[in-house]
Amino acid sequence: MALFEVCAKCGHVGRGKYVDKIFAVVAVDAKTAAKIARSISRVKHHHKDAIRYVVEIDRERYMEIRWMNMADPYMNCSSKREQKELCGDYIDYIAVRDEHCCEEFTKEDRSGKQLYDGKKVIRNPRKYYRKYDRDERFVA
Repeated sequence: MALFEVCAKCGHVGRGKYVDKIFAVVAVDAKTAAKIARSISRVKHHHKDAIRYVVEIDRERYMEIRWMNMADPYMNCSSKREQKELCGDYIDYIAVRDEHCCEEFTKEDRSGKQLYDGKKVIRNPRKYYRKYDRDERFVA
């Protein structure tokens, strides 16, 4: 077993944003370490580039990363409310805009036209899109 430092994209900091965080992982090889890190909570599981890098480290660096994560308020929050109270401005400062994120409906894209699902008028497209399937069913 070896010790690895894994940098990953973490979420829950706003729509289309992420925060890079470093995790200390014990694994057989780097590929397994990346897989373990991807399954840690707050990491963006469904992003292809969620894992930034994996580096083998020594015991001192491993313990340093563990202590940093224990002291980090972002890593110790259990709810969105607690996160806003403990580290609201801090998160806004370090959050980075994700270039791979795409917004389904932005103000620029809306044309004011009615959207239909067959003959049915969709009153709230954003809610409809989240609730039902995400295929190309919108007709202007």
